[in-house]
Amino acid sequence: MRTIKMTMFFMLAVFLTPFINTAQEATATMDFENAEANVAVVSNYVKALQNGDLETMVAQLADDAKIYGLSGGPTNVMNPSQLSEYYKESFAATKHSIDPNTSYAPIKVTGGINEGEWVMVWTTDTISNKKTGQEIAIPAQVTCLVENDKITMMAHYYDQLNVMTSMGYTLQPPTE
Repeated sequence: MRTIKMTMFFMLAVFLTPFINTAQEATATMDFENAEANVAVVSNYVKALQNGDLETMVAQLADDAKIYGLSGGPTNVMNPSQLSEYYKESFAATKHSIDPNTSYAPIKVTGGINEGEWVMVWTTDTISNKKTGQEIAIPAQVTCLVENDKITMMAHYYDQLNVMTSMGYTLQPPTE
């Protein structure tokens, strides 16, 4: 009797496996109801950055938004208050010029761990030092999760080595 029960359990598991595997299957589309509105929210943030308008930038963020990748690498996270302090310092010392050919791509993911409505941004932020006039062009990709017309998560990806070497820092090989 035990063998029959185990065989039936095994057959049931084999039969249900396709349903279990597809339960978490993710699908993505760029054609969804909020696509245009989500791009507008992110575009408003980017335009405000260009204009040094911190109030408008923060207004695009959810109160509990998480911002990754601006300070100390991709694992450090800021909240809107910390982002505000970060950009107060940045705007005092630099001017940001955003590439007019900035591209926005909305995408909706259904299912899986990345479920949500996203906007991907590809741009170059040229930062000019107000005292020295030195410019650093920073090509970047920014990924934003948008919920209820607010950015709830923002991840910045850019070549940090390019920024550091443009500022005069150098790399030294390790000593043996």
